[in-house]
Amino acid sequence: MADPGDEIQALLNFLLPFAERMLKQGGEFYPYAAVVAEDGEVAAVAAKIGSEHGESNGAAEQPDVGEVLVALHAELGGRAAEGSIRASGIAADVMLTDPDSGETTDAVQVQLDHADADAVDIYVPYESAEDGIKFGELVAAQGREPVFGQAA
Repeated sequence: MADPGDEIQALLNFLLPFAERMLKQGGEFYPYAAVVAEDGEVAAVAAKIGSEHGESNGAAEQPDVGEVLVALHAELGGRAAEGSIRASGIAADVMLTDPDSGETTDAVQVQLDHADADAVDIYVPYESAEDGIKFGELVAAQGREPVFGQAA
């Protein structure tokens, strides 16, 4: 079996480049997710949002970010509970506030969890520049919403 740290790194390497691409193209992005399946393959995961029957009113509706996050957590939690994944990651565009100065900054948050390791939240501050996106130093914190914790 692969090392949990290696699988978490593989998820991070899968998720961050897409965030960078979306930030360059549109300045923001909707939350998205990926998993490490039981066979070790890293794959993107879609959130199931809206009507269960796939109906649409024809309008170009934009889902609520909170709704997307809830749907992604539900999908990943279900997969973790059935044992079809070994690790998961959810990337979101967030605002961080420095507790000391009160200053805010944009950041990419990646919630990473593994069946055999503790959940970790990674924050990568960024700013838009003329020549692209400039990322700051990665900061790690204890995971607040573990996917595998839901399965226990």
